[in-house]
Amino acid sequence: MNVEAKNRVLVCPLGWGLGHASRLIPIIKQLQESGHEVIAAGDRLQMQYIASFFPEILILDFPSFKVKFSKGSNQTFPFLGIALRLPYHIIKEHYALRRIIKEYGIKQIISDNRYGLWDRGVKSVLITHQLRVMFPKPFRFLEPIGAFFVRFIAVKFDECWIPDFQGEENLAGKLSHPSKLPRNVKYIGPLSRFKGIEVPQGHERWDLVGVSSGPSPHREILIEQIANLGRKNNLKTLVVKGNPLEGNEILKVNGVYYAGHLNDYNLATAIKSTKHLICRAGYSTIMDLYALKVNCILVPTPGQTEQEYLTYYLSCKGLFKSCKQSELANIELSIINTDY
Repeated sequence: MNVEAKNRVLVCPLGWGLGHASRLIPIIKQLQESGHEVIAAGDRLQMQYIASFFPEILILDFPSFKVKFSKGSNQTFPFLGIALRLPYHIIKEHYALRRIIKEYGIKQIISDNRYGLWDRGVKSVLITHQLRVMFPKPFRFLEPIGAFFVRFIAVKFDECWIPDFQGEENLAGKLSHPSKLPRNVKYIGPLSRFKGIEVPQGHERWDLVGVSSGPSPHREILIEQIANLGRKNNLKTLVVKGNPLEGNEILKVNGVYYAGHLNDYNLATAIKSTKHLICRAGYSTIMDLYALKVNCILVPTPGQTEQEYLTYYLSCKGLFKSCKQSELANIELSIINTDY
């Protein structure tokens, strides 16, 4: 990653869960170490998360494109809604960005999956692992058009950073390695907030740790399913709800321990000190698990084609195990372990 010398940098993550914000943490640290002034802009939840690491930086309210999935596994209609509204929102945030650039004297932009955040007057970088969009089954024939759209947007930016390995030992498969790449692509390797964190090896503190993430309502559904699994099997269970707004205190409710959020060290310690681990199949979570060298069972958000593909791809490579959300209640605990 190359950033220009000592300027004011605007960092903007997409507001779909905490993953897009969490993988910006090492980038913000590097920017600050290089003498840059960082301003973060985005949705409330993601900005609260970034502020917990960097309380000194300026935070701007700059909401990103909102999504709402249905409770079932069929996400065709939500997907259609996203596809129809996305171009409008890209244009809207592109022009809103101009006001921020002028008001705050921005010299460089780093956008995580926010396609409208580029400007010809300043250097702009797009971070994405998804150069190929996975369409629901009825619309698979449109995937070449989706790939063209992503390339068309990506080259609006000066650089497109891919947080993955370039060769065959990659983590995102054809998502980050499509048949045709934008001309400005740079593979920068996986990004993880856990890189460099040393967790002492000790006895197992938890029987089951579950980490939920992503948009509603499936984030809440997974929280409840993990808790029920822990109660059913009489396990000492910790569920991290993926919501910094609820604080980082661990509270016991109806036999299960909950935390809205944990700082990186405490979360890494929990993950490394449990017998069984369940996580969403978001790509940022996958990069974190890879950095910590732990295995787990990945549960893709139902109907979220990107996560379903990542789960299939990585389980075929033997890096992780997988389970559908609808089958989690009856899973055999013997297959959920953290041996890498």
